Amino acid sequence: MSGFQTKRAAEQYAGDQEAAIRANRYVDPRAGAITVQEWVNLWFPSLDLEPSTLSNYRYFIQSHILPAFGPRPLASLTYEEIAAWEKDLVQVHGYARRTAVDARATFATVLSDAVPGRIQINPAAKKKAKGRKGVRRIAQAAEKKKAWADPLAAFLYAERCAALTGRWVDFVKQIAFVYTGARWSELLALGPGSIKDGLLNLDTKLYELSGRFYTGHPKDGSIRVIDLPPFLVELLSTIEARRCTCSPREMGPGDPPWCEGGEYLFLGPDGGHPRRSTYGRRVVRPAADGWHPARGNKGAMPVLADVFNGWPGALVAPWPAAVKGQPYEAPRLAELSRGHKTLPSSTPIATWLPVARELTVHGLRHSHQTWMAEDRIADVLRDKRMGHTVEDDARIASLMRDHYTHVSEQMRAELIAALERRWVKSLVDRVDLEERWNAEGIPRRSSAPGVDDLLRPYRESRATKIGSPLAPKSGHRRQRKRPLPDWETASEQQVGDTGIEPVTSSV
Repeated sequence: MSGFQTKRAAEQYAGDQEAAIRANRYVDPRAGAITVQEWVNLWFPSLDLEPSTLSNYRYFIQSHILPAFGPRPLASLTYEEIAAWEKDLVQVHGYARRTAVDARATFATVLSDAVPGRIQINPAAKKKAKGRKGVRRIAQAAEKKKAWADPLAAFLYAERCAALTGRWVDFVKQIAFVYTGARWSELLALGPGSIKDGLLNLDTKLYELSGRFYTGHPKDGSIRVIDLPPFLVELLSTIEARRCTCSPREMGPGDPPWCEGGEYLFLGPDGGHPRRSTYGRRVVRPAADGWHPARGNKGAMPVLADVFNGWPGALVAPWPAAVKGQPYEAPRLAELSRGHKTLPSSTPIATWLPVARELTVHGLRHSHQTWMAEDRIADVLRDKRMGHTVEDDARIASLMRDHYTHVSEQMRAELIAALERRWVKSLVDRVDLEERWNAEGIPRRSSAPGVDDLLRPYRESRATKIGSPLAPKSGHRRQRKRPLPDWETASEQQVGDTGIEPVTSSV
């Protein structure tokens, strides 16, 4: 028996199959019998992607996809059961929604190459205009609200980073991020030969994978040379390249080009490469939010600073925040200063207010793009500087525009002038802030290494114009090490809109 009720039905089926073959849509029923496990074993070794991307794929495949669907034939998979699996990852297994979304996206990528050779459609791919509209709109709104900083907020953030670490290099690094738009991995890879004649060569990245670092080309092959404003050339010239602590190791089959030691500008205090997650937790989050993030059994705690040492203050040990409805015990300065000089009871301990809540290093890249848009920089120069491509659908309309538009010397000069103006304004605004705490007795100096050198000319200029005693003592030189505090007399009450907040102290 053929299985067809009539001759006409058989002929129609045969015609449909011939049409599918001519349209390259024909799928041999036997091809879909291969299991997900067998298909992954064929598909994964053929990939030629970034090691970090392969690592992510491997995690989602081994931890989520194969345990749920490994023995199943490809042809048996359905859209409905994969959608239910994604939902269960969150509601039943307790994973974050982002993890579930990424797991399904990886499954869709795995199955996409099986279409149309083994299956007719991809059951893991989400259908367009389906799902909860509210969820999509919330995600879009969250993306639009990604934190970015204006020039003054960027300066204050960088100053706090240096105050937290006690290192001038951290101030320069954050300023370089926001005034170049470079990615974290690109700036981490800068060496002694990366800057020449006012140009920054971004041809390498240094990326972390499984606790080690490998070198490669920037994301999407976006190798580029960008102009630096003069002030940034001068700042970068103060940073001496050092040799990292990476050592040669035996390379395994398929290993990426691991860092085996080299000279870099932005290394950690011990000579190692900064780890993005650790740096974000210890430096970026406190500097931007004014809070140390929660970790382990310890909840989030406000950043406490001794403003006897100037602004933003010398950091002291964190103290738990007040909890509504529970008695609050004020910080005990003698206990907070263990291992350091004992703080007198009159020390004005303040908490940091946010300067750019939820700002990230990637948010500095958003800031740079936003500044260029505000300054009406040509799109073609903005795209080149950011390392963007026009391959995605959202930007395809600009392909011909950029093809016929070239970056001119005038465009480059206008961009450099605009960035220089923003830098000068941030310094002027930073000096203007000092007027707000003048009456409160906070010394007019920065507790971040080297920042006073930058502010001195603007303090002197302001003092000359309005006759106020703003100029610091002469002979100051940039300090590379964290300065020791001077225990001067200062009042305990701080001005509320200067980025600090008073905390009642007792011994």
